[in-house]
Amino acid sequence: MTVKELTREQMLALKQAYLTERLDREENRSPSYGELADADELISDEEVLSAYEGVMFSADDLII
Repeated sequence: MTVKELTREQMLALKQAYLTERLDREENRSPSYGELADADELISDEEVLSAYEGVMFSADDLII
């Protein structure tokens, strides 16, 4: 499935993973629990759609 086919719950999990990766790369730190809880507000759908355009996900990739 593509990023556009993810459920809302899967999209949130992907946003949390994306936030974790971005903070590690840009600030050399891990997100706080609060940041993970707020990932849906901190990372836009458009940002995730752009970052993962062309990526094919399997059911095992985003285990919730």
